[in-house]
Amino acid sequence: MKQVLLLLFFIATSYCNAQDLLAKKGTITLATNEKISFERLELVDGHFKYFEPTTGEDKKIAISTVKVIDDENHKRVFTNRNIIISTEFSQGMVIEKTKADTIASAKKPAPKKEDAKVAANGYPNGIYYTKEDFINKVPNSTAVVIPKGLVGFTKEEIVDDIPAECYFYLKNEDKKLKRVFAVCYKGHIYFQTQAILDNRNKTDRAQTNHFPNGFAKVISLGENYYYTEVSLANKWAQGFAYGSGGAVGGAIGSSLGNHKGIVWDVKNKEFNIFKNCNDYNDFIKVLYPEGVQECKNHQPDIVKVREAIEKIK
Repeated sequence: MKQVLLLLFFIATSYCNAQDLLAKKGTITLATNEKISFERLELVDGHFKYFEPTTGEDKKIAISTVKVIDDENHKRVFTNRNIIISTEFSQGMVIEKTKADTIASAKKPAPKKEDAKVAANGYPNGIYYTKEDFINKVPNSTAVVIPKGLVGFTKEEIVDDIPAECYFYLKNEDKKLKRVFAVCYKGHIYFQTQAILDNRNKTDRAQTNHFPNGFAKVISLGENYYYTEVSLANKWAQGFAYGSGGAVGGAIGSSLGNHKGIVWDVKNKEFNIFKNCNDYNDFIKVLYPEGVQECKNHQPDIVKVREAIEKIK
């Protein structure tokens, strides 16, 4: 009997250790893009703990400094969306600054181009509170709005830039826009994430987002489709990850979001979310068979998705 109890103890201990192990081997990419090879990755007290084979030492690193983690099979086990969004935003600001410096150094700088007052396809700048208003191209309000970043406790205004994703605030009231279908800002159309989820195709269920009041800019638009991209996750998978408990569950749950392609179907007056590669193929195969992908990964190649949308929009 004693031997049986001892055996059960070792089995339980091994199971618990396996549960805490996030990956046996792989690569950690820091916010600075430095890469670290690891073995036996665990999450302990808000830090990733791992063995570094190059130094032969056990090490710990704060979650906030980690950008992504991939295991030895190149499967992503952790993504820090805050760092990715901040990096994309910073890179955009560097590009804009370079452009500004180039103009300033010219002997005769080109006159500043006025912001477009009407977007392509005839949408006036303004706030469209309902889907019907957007379809009719009649904004409910032309109050001045300003974009602010999605991340950070203090939301800073995004100046001299057309962000891909942002919050919109009423300038005079400094009040965040909520329960809005779309905004046309400086000639660019933005859909609110919650509006996308509320007006999606009935087959596109179980999708969720950390920034439901955020807005995503239309990247490409035509007579048939308006294309944008938003980070979405399957809420059941994410809920299961969070429900597994502890910091491990929270870390895994927060990493399940993927940048997914979305089209506003002009004819059917609804959004179609490309939940995964097969779902995208179901959409594109009838409209543009050459755009069908092999689905080597769960999500389609987003660059190829954009190229296909250009053919059918």
